[in-house]
Amino acid sequence: MQHLLRSRFTARVMSLATAGVVSSMACLGFGAVLLNDSFTDGSRLETNLPSESAVYVGVSGSDGGSFSVVPGALQNVMGTSSRKNWTYFTADLSVPDGNQPHNAVTQLNVGEILNASMSFRLPNGATNNPGSAGRDFRFGIFHDPTDPRVQVDVNSDGGGGTAPWTDALGYAVQIPLNSNPSNTTALFQVGKRTTSNSSLLGSGSAYTFAPTGGAPVAVAANTEYTLELSLSVVSSSQLDVTASLRQGSTVLSTYTVSDTGTAFGGTAIGSGLLPGSQGIYLNFDQLFFRMSSSTTASQVDITNFRVELIPEPASLGMIGLAGLALGRRRRA
Repeated sequence: MQHLLRSRFTARVMSLATAGVVSSMACLGFGAVLLNDSFTDGSRLETNLPSESAVYVGVSGSDGGSFSVVPGALQNVMGTSSRKNWTYFTADLSVPDGNQPHNAVTQLNVGEILNASMSFRLPNGATNNPGSAGRDFRFGIFHDPTDPRVQVDVNSDGGGGTAPWTDALGYAVQIPLNSNPSNTTALFQVGKRTTSNSSLLGSGSAYTFAPTGGAPVAVAANTEYTLELSLSVVSSSQLDVTASLRQGSTVLSTYTVSDTGTAFGGTAIGSGLLPGSQGIYLNFDQLFFRMSSSTTASQVDITNFRVELIPEPASLGMIGLAGLALGRRRRA
């Protein structure tokens, strides 16, 4: 089995090498950057992985809010209804296609880690809401096993009229944003999407949730934060999900739960739910952000989407040896 896993990873590395990202892997401790988009050109429409991937939005035209792109940020001015932003990435940096099955879906192996993050700031700060710690700020990583990717703007929590995201699989985190840390106690609510539902990230009934956890955090105006989900495949029957909130390189709060297939963070997963929900999820190609309304914050600026794949430790030595061999070949 280990030989098979290493062979699969070696094949993936060769694919990445042909895409010209081996130097990036070396600079980042052999982490392969699959997406790192900071919207510096003031546009969300282009795809040139890993530095750019088209972003799609769900925005009401009549709720008093708006969406715009400026150099360095996606600006979500909140109205009375939700805002959705999503993007796709691929394992070999090819352009995400609109086919089914999807091209180049990232498939994790035992020992690998996938880090997915979004950086953001609140230009006007967060509301100090003493009566509620609503977890309206939501971020997840997903894969739809049965429908083409949704590569158009559509103001729908289900992905459009046919609700293609109804059976999408993945993990998500929900946090409250508040200027009072006492209203963010047990900051993270981490969930595994296990139940058929027409809303990808708007309905809690689609998820099996672990108990909440993590240190409280008060957020400030015009300060960049990074919310990250780290998926670590411990074994064929265990995947650890770590949610973290950082300010720069400083970790403000972090919390880890385990998916063992039949339980998530100790919460039992019932039978007869979404296909594959009683196993760990290993396929991913979509990042998704949702904010419920202006109750928590009047504006959310997303400044970066990032996905990085870190191989199993045993494969790092193989990559190093391959690099030495390539270096000798070039000198010869």
